[in-house]
Amino acid sequence: MTVGGPAGISYTLLDPSQRNSALGSKCALAVMAKAPRPGQVKTRLSPPLTSEQAAALNVCFLRDTTRSIAEVAATSDASGLVCYTPVGDEGLFDDLLPQGFVLIAQRGDGFGDRLLAAADDILACGFGAVCLIDSDSPTVPTGAYRQAVAELGRPGDRIVLGGSNDGGYYLIGLKKPHPEPFAEIHWSTSTVYEETVSAIARAKIELVELPIWYDVDDGETLKLLQEELLEGVTPPFAKAPGYPAPSSREFLRELAGGQPMTVAAQRRWAAPWQTNAALVLIGAGLLLLTRQLISEFDHFTIGLSGVSGWSAILYLLAVAVILTMPVNRFTFGIILAFAVAFRLVTLLPAPHLSSDVYRYAWDGVVQHAHISPYRYAPGDPALTALRAPNQDLFNHINRRDYARTIYPPAAEFLFYLITFVRPTMTFMRGAMIAFEGLTLYAIVMLLRALDLRREQALLYAWCPLLVWEIGSSGHVDSAVIAFVALALLARYREQAILTGLFLGLAVMTKFYPLVLLPALFRRGEYRMPATLAAVIVFGYACYSSAGIHVFGFLGGYAQEEGIETGARYFLLELAQHAPGLQGVSTGMYVAFAALVFAALTAWCWHTCCNPAWPRPGRVQTRLFGLPADAGFLVPAFSLALALMLLFSPHYPWYLAWLVPFLTIVPDLTVFAYVLGLFYLCTTAIAVGSGPLEFLLNKILYAGVAVAFLLDVLLRRFKFVPRTQETMNR
Repeated sequence: MTVGGPAGISYTLLDPSQRNSALGSKCALAVMAKAPRPGQVKTRLSPPLTSEQAAALNVCFLRDTTRSIAEVAATSDASGLVCYTPVGDEGLFDDLLPQGFVLIAQRGDGFGDRLLAAADDILACGFGAVCLIDSDSPTVPTGAYRQAVAELGRPGDRIVLGGSNDGGYYLIGLKKPHPEPFAEIHWSTSTVYEETVSAIARAKIELVELPIWYDVDDGETLKLLQEELLEGVTPPFAKAPGYPAPSSREFLRELAGGQPMTVAAQRRWAAPWQTNAALVLIGAGLLLLTRQLISEFDHFTIGLSGVSGWSAILYLLAVAVILTMPVNRFTFGIILAFAVAFRLVTLLPAPHLSSDVYRYAWDGVVQHAHISPYRYAPGDPALTALRAPNQDLFNHINRRDYARTIYPPAAEFLFYLITFVRPTMTFMRGAMIAFEGLTLYAIVMLLRALDLRREQALLYAWCPLLVWEIGSSGHVDSAVIAFVALALLARYREQAILTGLFLGLAVMTKFYPLVLLPALFRRGEYRMPATLAAVIVFGYACYSSAGIHVFGFLGGYAQEEGIETGARYFLLELAQHAPGLQGVSTGMYVAFAALVFAALTAWCWHTCCNPAWPRPGRVQTRLFGLPADAGFLVPAFSLALALMLLFSPHYPWYLAWLVPFLTIVPDLTVFAYVLGLFYLCTTAIAVGSGPLEFLLNKILYAGVAVAFLLDVLLRRFKFVPRTQETMNR
């Protein structure tokens, strides 16, 4: 099969099921490459480059790498290939590759799976050996490729490995599809090369190591590249000159305006140390404000609104820094250190913003007495014996005289486990902070899988809403967020059972994540919903001795919060204030909300639920800079956001679960919503319900509307995808 472009160049599309024995003497030099779409390639170079510049530079890297390979193939038993993703974007390689190159599609879930599958498929085509080469190292000396071909051409089995100076590798060559080098490797870390060498040694396979080189994936290595190409400075670890990479050199020269990049960089680019210095200053300010929050509980200085307002401002400044400035290996450590410090400040002082955490610990204590927390309200005489040993918990429980627990079974099981270690409010809050660590792990793994910088996790780690509502108040929403983040990671990896398990745990901790089901489901893959259903059934079965009371105070809470009557639905109340719409009922509004979710579900059904999807170029991936196979994230984010906007929760911690989505898909509208409610809930109008609550929501939703319009304008005039011809110049 061939695919061709407007320039008349056609590339053969290899099919692993059709073996060509004539290739047996050939070594395939296969470049692992993504189709060059702005916002989806070389994202860690943006900043300092724009997404369009990063995509154009990616094209240059691909041109230079394949040109270097073509030179080697012309004088040896080698052939050039590009192992590409995503399927359907073959046309984007038109006029990029030298004559004689062929294409083969990538497959597999994680990075290691894709490498192994690529080796397996290429060898299945008939090649005698294969070298998998990254597309980030345009100046690898051609001698390294020649050496790899020669070593794999000798009799006997062996693996060839070319290490990068960052601890990874730029080439791995095999004669057989050995799984060992790709299994249990911590990808995207500085230990990849070391772990791979160890795995090869354990498998007792001969290893040949090539000269060390480097890949270009951040601001620092981009400067190393420009020093090599524009100033003739050989990298300090290099034993031979690198490939001249003419396309990359010309691009960098144009980018620098005809001057060496270092001069241009000094004038126009921030250095990573400046990013780190800015983050240290901002982090110190946020730390002082977190300490001020604790102080405000005892005596008024600038008020909670002053603390929240300045915290939001500094947080947004930190977000701007991390999204627009270059980073280095120290940046992530700075982010983590301050994130931990914020939460340590809030851990020991008693919570003042909410008393829910006392109920969590009390429910655990009740279960350790072999009593279901769904049977009795804390003030019930049946629990009198538990009060004296746990008087501090009992004294601070809200609704203690009439409300049985409202929390679903997974939450109750967590309370049981946590209080098994130590039945105190402080330990319970510490456990909720630990769940944040699990969330951060999932977010970092997902960012890496999406080829986004891990430092973007700052958007979660430094969010003041989370510091206040989880660090200080210890809300169980922290566990919900962790389970949701793990479900998103499992869904990206196409691990159906784990997706259902984590989504089920999230739903059984608080019900609202069930709204994500349409986005996480894939047609024909029923293990995920089956696992979700099994978790729900098992959870309630564990507490079935309480009978109908297993649903706890849910009905009473719905009535108390105005969920049944619609008194809390801002958009309904807003409609009722409009001329001619005074008669809109709660039932009509619920029907409208159902139509909204039906439309969103239909969108999911035809896109991310469809096995034939993803399709490249979709708005939900193109506009947000996501790879096509992560297209479910925007529908999931939309479902979560729609639920919050339609039912307008008036407690800020209910919006906390939007922050992981916001971290992966930064969006001005959601920043306005999350931080707007966070701030407004600390002002004088956040007292009680009625007219003041309606005023608060009018201000909030007006701000969200303005942010949405501004976001549309920014995307309209700043996100202008380059044509392929422009990128291929």
